[in-house]
Amino acid sequence: MKATDTASHAAKKSELILGTLNEPQRKAVEHTSGPLLILAGAGSGKTRALTHRIAALIAQGVPPWQILAVTFTNKAAKEMKSRIENLLHLTEGEDPSAWGSKSARLPVMGTFHSICARILRKDIEKLGRDRSFVIYDKDDQERLTKQVLREMKVEEAELKPRAVLSSIGRFKCEALSPKDALKDATSPRMETICLAFAAYEKALRTANALDFDDLMLEVVRLFHEVPEVLDRYQETWRYINVDEYQDTNHAQYLFTTLLAQKYRNLCVIGDPDQSIYAFRGADIRNILEFQREYKDATEIKLEQNYRSTQLILSAADAVIAQNPNRPKKKMWSERKEGPKVLVNEVESERKEAEEALKRIMQFKAEGIPLNDQVILYRTNAQSRLFEEACMHQGIPYRIVGGVKFYARREVKDVLAYLHVILNPADVVSLLRIINVPARKIGETTLERIRVWSSVNDASLWSSLVRADEIADLNEGTKNRIREFVKIITDLQGDLRHLAVADLTVRLLQKIGLEKWLKDDTEEGEERWQNVEELLSVMRKYDRLEPQLSLLSLLEEVALVSEVDRLAELKDDAVTLMTVHLCKGLEFEHVTIAGCEEGIFPHASSVYDREQLEEERRLMYVGMTRAKTNLTLLFTRSRMLWGETKANSPSRFLDDLPDGVIERRSDSVLSTFAWAAERGLEEALTGGHIEPYNQEKNLRVSFNQDVIMDDASQEPMVEGARVEHPKFGQGTVAAVRGGVADIAFDSGVRKSFALSIAPLKIL
Repeated sequence: MKATDTASHAAKKSELILGTLNEPQRKAVEHTSGPLLILAGAGSGKTRALTHRIAALIAQGVPPWQILAVTFTNKAAKEMKSRIENLLHLTEGEDPSAWGSKSARLPVMGTFHSICARILRKDIEKLGRDRSFVIYDKDDQERLTKQVLREMKVEEAELKPRAVLSSIGRFKCEALSPKDALKDATSPRMETICLAFAAYEKALRTANALDFDDLMLEVVRLFHEVPEVLDRYQETWRYINVDEYQDTNHAQYLFTTLLAQKYRNLCVIGDPDQSIYAFRGADIRNILEFQREYKDATEIKLEQNYRSTQLILSAADAVIAQNPNRPKKKMWSERKEGPKVLVNEVESERKEAEEALKRIMQFKAEGIPLNDQVILYRTNAQSRLFEEACMHQGIPYRIVGGVKFYARREVKDVLAYLHVILNPADVVSLLRIINVPARKIGETTLERIRVWSSVNDASLWSSLVRADEIADLNEGTKNRIREFVKIITDLQGDLRHLAVADLTVRLLQKIGLEKWLKDDTEEGEERWQNVEELLSVMRKYDRLEPQLSLLSLLEEVALVSEVDRLAELKDDAVTLMTVHLCKGLEFEHVTIAGCEEGIFPHASSVYDREQLEEERRLMYVGMTRAKTNLTLLFTRSRMLWGETKANSPSRFLDDLPDGVIERRSDSVLSTFAWAAERGLEEALTGGHIEPYNQEKNLRVSFNQDVIMDDASQEPMVEGARVEHPKFGQGTVAAVRGGVADIAFDSGVRKSFALSIAPLKIL
């Protein structure tokens, strides 16, 4: 090829790589040596910047095998690889097993775990271990933990395997050994967990097995203990790129730091404002302190958003701006015009679901398909009402990353108990719950009962009732069966006078389901919340005659399940998911439900500064999924997890600038409560605050003297002492959106609408 042709080809390739980039993206791509921090805001073309940067390195002559790209999902790695191939018109032309070989035509790209697994397959023998190791998944880990606790003679009632695994996961994310963890133990329970950790590690080694966390930790240990191996990989991967750096844990940080030590060509890309996985061990400090670690690091901010309107970005920025110690960046968009963010107050959780779907169907009529609309919520239990509303209205929907409410294991377990109480001949339900919670009635026992029932021509239930007659069962097993039978027969008696919700409360107490489900993990807490949400469903049958209330519930659930299956057959469907699962996605219309104190932000975060900051980041992530339309919903009262509460509007709503939002309410009274905070003039002129569905020409007359009296009163502020005719004296804990949280001296805590509550300032 002539020199002119070569130059022309290089110019074309450079234009292909750089031509479509904005100025900050171009700077990130052209920075090829030394440490680089790319702060990439939501929708700012992060993947584009990273893939074009890798393509530019290859185009400049860096051998592909010297480049490593670490992603958090295999899907992201495949997408990146495909984009680079298109940019450079490459085909790999080799078996993927040739990764890292100098003849490979593409860089190594993969997740931390997949890259570390490959390193260990090659080099783990240098740590005295066998390279034919197996990798234990979550189920394998749980089985092993159960075995360890059994050998330690620790009862499951005392310490759940999942609680132990959860702690082990946290220890490993922090790269702590069992000895290190034991030094920090502050209670006998934690000491037991640390001893179980040591036994678990020993059992893994005996089985020649590694769990997912070990893949990282063993490579870090390999790099520390065998310097020549570290040197080989440092020479191999001279250019390291890490995506979603805000989600790395301490072990992943150590791996990255060791690899980059020699050549220091480390590019990390991410957004501290989207760090929402602390519960998985993600450490936001890794990205926040990057420049402290690499004093000569270049920082580039990607602030142009290609997804959302400016109104949505301004609203999201106002929420996240309240978090301290974050790198300042200001997202902007060329899409200056668009509808305002709708902040919609409704009466109840049922009304919330109705309004959400009403708005979704309005947008569908305007040409936005259901596939491009999503309902986000903070906890899985909130999905139930949206599911039911979709079913009743015949709107197809899909649950992402979770099981549909009535298909969740703990929900099906409770329903199976109710089926057995109503009809003990229901063998399927009986077999489902005979050992739930665990009561040591296993497969061996059931097989002996089956043999006896076959010989004696008895049903499974009657065999359980007559367990004393089964010679093959020992006395301990017979006692456990007697206890189970008594629970069912007692509840059958209760059914004569208890409606289904109260019957279920008694059932849950008798079987100790709360203690069994709550295993000190977030998953266990959420399972119990799902059971409490099932109680919420049952409350609507409280006024029916007891047995009819049970029949009505079971019938509704059965019908819902059938409709559910029909809905799945349709392609265009509304997406329902928790906010944690939405990162990386985008929709034309996003609805965020439950914007109330105690829900979003979650109740567990209210007294923990770091958790509250993460809740704020979570809200930011949810809001920035929206391209054009964003709806934020909250209720004046809601029944959730079996309890009705009047929560204050979320503090995040207080941060939203007036200029970018439209407020609606289905209560005139509430409208004036909101208006009182914005000034009397807005209330008189109508402002932008109007009740939902209120006619535009509505004229409201009110007693001016009353307004003046209220205005002359001392304002209700946090810390003020007040008195209520029923609850006595107390202190104002918080005031938001016309609602005050009062902590009464009696220990009771209540929320009141300031516009109507009989509160007297002392």
